[in-house]
Amino acid sequence: MNSAPAPIHTSRLFPATRPRAADPTAPTWELLEHLGLVGRTDAAGVHTLFPLGLRVRDQLDRITRAAFEQRGFNTVALPTLQSRALWEQSGRWKTYTDEGALITTRVGGTDMCLAPTSEEMAVATVRPHLRSHRDLPVRLALNTTKFRDEVSPRGGLMRGREFTMADAYTFDTDRTGMLESIRLLNRACTDALTGIGLHGVFHASADGGAISAGPTTEHLVLADFGQSTILACDHCGHRGDGAILSAAFPNTAARAEPVVNVIVFAVTGPDGTTTPTAVCIRSDLTVSVRKLTAALGPDQHVELLDPEELPGLLGKTAGTLTPWDCSGIDVVHDRSVSALDRFTIADGPDGLHNGASWTGAAGLPPLPVYPADVHTAADGLHCGRCHHGHYRVTDAVEVAHVFELGTQYSSKMGLAFTSEDGTPRTPLMGCSGIGLTRCIQTLAGVHRDAEGLRWKPGTGPADIHLVVLRSDLTEQQQRADRTVQQLHRLGLRLIIDDRPLPAGEKFRYAQALGVPTALVLSPRHTDSELEVVDRWTRRHSPISADNLQTLRRGNV
Repeated sequence: MNSAPAPIHTSRLFPATRPRAADPTAPTWELLEHLGLVGRTDAAGVHTLFPLGLRVRDQLDRITRAAFEQRGFNTVALPTLQSRALWEQSGRWKTYTDEGALITTRVGGTDMCLAPTSEEMAVATVRPHLRSHRDLPVRLALNTTKFRDEVSPRGGLMRGREFTMADAYTFDTDRTGMLESIRLLNRACTDALTGIGLHGVFHASADGGAISAGPTTEHLVLADFGQSTILACDHCGHRGDGAILSAAFPNTAARAEPVVNVIVFAVTGPDGTTTPTAVCIRSDLTVSVRKLTAALGPDQHVELLDPEELPGLLGKTAGTLTPWDCSGIDVVHDRSVSALDRFTIADGPDGLHNGASWTGAAGLPPLPVYPADVHTAADGLHCGRCHHGHYRVTDAVEVAHVFELGTQYSSKMGLAFTSEDGTPRTPLMGCSGIGLTRCIQTLAGVHRDAEGLRWKPGTGPADIHLVVLRSDLTEQQQRADRTVQQLHRLGLRLIIDDRPLPAGEKFRYAQALGVPTALVLSPRHTDSELEVVDRWTRRHSPISADNLQTLRRGNV
């Protein structure tokens, strides 16, 4: 049975194609809109996929699903409507509602959410079926619609409130198994992104945000229209998220005396006890909560201490604290300041005190120093790997993300199995996500040229764009029908321009839409002769109707 979808005829297409409506030089989002792939709604961050855009997303869905299934993942469909009770088990209901990111509702008197991610539902799905170590590993893949209340949705499909994700979740008996699953997740993401036509994707260590407290890996594409930024060394190329990267601070003795700030955090341990911890850091830098959490040890929750608590705790207000005010609480010294010979500290609410030193100076006693890497790397700082280059901000698109979850969800939600020795154990988890909706616009933006879009074979709205010239002639209509039947039998996805328009209009539309192969039916050619136009090379070549099988998917 032929698996190709029914051909699309531009004469019947909704929304109707408008001659000269699409400016091929317009921004990518506008070009997608003008060509009728996507449409705006009355709500910011919520978009309509029209038939051409839906055909693209369906192809990306198929390719990504195959990439995971070929590596042994089972495809499931998990619900997006999820209960508050489930999210309370993981502790993320408060986190996400405090951020304002969770879209909540009430159904039948029960608090529910339209989930932005599916860790809780994945655990709840596996929980009833997990008994012993023989049930593991479990590796699930799913392509679902997600929702997130973005504060500032922008960039068209790049950052919306409703979007489609290709997710995967893994469950293993131990860390060795989890790391193997992480390897498979990264490999499947790479295969999927390559399969949809994204080349030049690179990996970078990143902050897992509210999803993961463990190590994570972003899959990124450099692009000037990217909604994300990363840091990249201009000497060795080392790159990643500033919250993860480390900067170098050479020649500290020769620097002018930098100002050392003190920032106090509330650190809550596994037993629920909260203690204050002060971080001494250069005043032009910020603290990476991810790094600070790692430095303080596992299972710690770190957040900024309420400034109103500082006077009662340390006798001073925020902005006036010095390292000498922190006796009685834990102190961490970021590497941006731990090796300084001389530095400046606050002296009251408005003044500064120069000449301070950890070894004692300017009337201050010596202080012990506890060095740690807790700063967020920033533009212009020395690279922490090569120490020669400087980090520079680079625009990029995050197209996929892989997370090491460990027992972050499974332990809180009571997921357990019986090990080989008969003792109960908690499985370790991993997960990944590919932003399919975002990939539509990323592919369009990365591959476009001055004439419009360009889709890689197998990824666009069609495999063949059949341009029928003088489609008002009966004999041309009959030729087109025969050609369509022949191509459809070959399993090719088709768009047929059968509108009664001049040849120039049709050729411009074909170029702007960017289907990789155009096939031209002209009354000037014999009945068995057609012309092939390659959108990527712009090469024109004749082809016989008897040889159309050479256009079979994979050869086009």
